[in-house]
Amino acid sequence: MQAALCVLFLTLCVNRVSSSPLRSFQTGGNPASMDEVNILMYGVVQFSESLHHIYQSTEARMARVMKAISRTESEVKRLGHDTEEAAQTERQIKEKLQLIQAQMKALQIQVQENRGTVTRVELEEGELKKKLTSLEENLNNSIPDKIKGTTLKNIPILKDLMKWTQEQKLKLENQNQQLADLQKQNMV
Repeated sequence: MQAALCVLFLTLCVNRVSSSPLRSFQTGGNPASMDEVNILMYGVVQFSESLHHIYQSTEARMARVMKAISRTESEVKRLGHDTEEAAQTERQIKEKLQLIQAQMKALQIQVQENRGTVTRVELEEGELKKKLTSLEENLNNSIPDKIKGTTLKNIPILKDLMKWTQEQKLKLENQNQQLADLQKQNMV
């Protein structure tokens, strides 16, 4: 407001308009009429109202700019926080992926071992069947009846052993299937 009055005073001084009637008499000029003074005062009031309006609108604009800056700062902070969370989630995913890969390697090793065991059991089963068949043939052809009877008593034991071997083979095959299913699940 003071600045507006100073500008008005400077304007009056530059235009050499005197607002004091005494000065007009002293310098010999005509005093300003009341209408001129009223018009001048009306102009001063209009000018001060315009300056006041400009001041208020500038203040409102500054408030809007400050709010926008504040919102931008909070968005930047939120984005920084989101970025941190994303990086942490990425680290966790990588750690879990490494753990899954290690488990997959262990499962693959176990599957290989089980395949080797199954193959070995199948070979042993085949050899056992051959020996049993050969033993039955030899018993029927060359051993006396007393020894045949004792040996024939052992045949059910050998058959039980073959049955047990077959069960172990099935268990190993089931384990291999379960491991294969686990591998498929981990791949997904």
